[in-house]
Amino acid sequence: MEILQLPTELLLSLPQYLHNTEDFTNLSSTCRTFRRVCSDASPNTILRLAAASSRVFFRPDPHFLIAATVRQVGDWALLSHENTEHLRRHIQGGVYSLLHLCVDKAGLTMDDIRRLHASRFSLINPIADMIDRCAGPQFVSTPDFWDGGVSNPATISLEPTRALFQIIIYGELFASTMQAFLEPDRALPRFDQEFRLDFIKYCIPDSMCRSYTGLTVLEVGPYAGTKNELMPQKESDQVGLDYLLTCRTWREAWERVRLAIGPNFDDVPRQIMWENAVQIQGLAGLEMLRPGGLEGWRSRLAEMRKSIENLPVEKRPKECRYGSSGRYYCWESPDMAAEITVTLAPYWGET
Repeated sequence: MEILQLPTELLLSLPQYLHNTEDFTNLSSTCRTFRRVCSDASPNTILRLAAASSRVFFRPDPHFLIAATVRQVGDWALLSHENTEHLRRHIQGGVYSLLHLCVDKAGLTMDDIRRLHASRFSLINPIADMIDRCAGPQFVSTPDFWDGGVSNPATISLEPTRALFQIIIYGELFASTMQAFLEPDRALPRFDQEFRLDFIKYCIPDSMCRSYTGLTVLEVGPYAGTKNELMPQKESDQVGLDYLLTCRTWREAWERVRLAIGPNFDDVPRQIMWENAVQIQGLAGLEMLRPGGLEGWRSRLAEMRKSIENLPVEKRPKECRYGSSGRYYCWESPDMAAEITVTLAPYWGET
């Protein structure tokens, strides 16, 4: 019997037995029958094939595919406390553990993959180059770096594209939490600051991230005692991101976006919330930093700003302090820069 004579249900199952997206593309190009078979493949099957090709076609691995799917996983996790704790355990296992959960719970279509690859040229590469110039290898190679070549020299080691995807993933995962703070009367589910700190600790590992009063770093995932060749080495990603998120070039780029919508707030809680609400929009939100990209976001940002402006004092995010002196703090609402400051407290001498 020829393969095309097999029952339809068997033909439809073929994509499940392929090795990667290259096999999938080759099969779909074979004939009209197989093209129809591949067009009916489930998004989860396509994601599994993409994950098998992650180190070749979806770099940086595994961040690219996590960024593409973690919003779906976050929505699933917020359905119940059990789901949230399941996601927490995978986050504590590190980025590859998080990818495994994404592959288990999420999906991608081929159209999604095409859009993602198109965004590499329109959004990812240009913003990664901007990061490179203000905190990456281009930055540290500036002539006379330590002797006036740059305004704020520092010892940092930051891989620009990975850093960008870490920022994107944070936005994709926690944008819904920010929305919950923007609409408190709806009582939307959200991830608390301890959950977000777990993400910083284990999915952006850093050799300076250690336990201290009020914060515990477990010896799991990237901090496990036994070396796992799949785990990224503990580098200085948090240190690099701390510099990037607070450097003038990055701050001023986002300030221009905010001021195009409205003036700054006078009080700290609302201003901090406004700054982070703009920056936490994930991959699509990078459009705001590109020429002409703000126009598609104006109405949405205006609504966000109005929500923050009308937020009663008692519903504004509160500070959450850490350390023996309470010197280090973040907020109940998402604030990636502040949360990195909390996880890096030992870097500045906290014990």
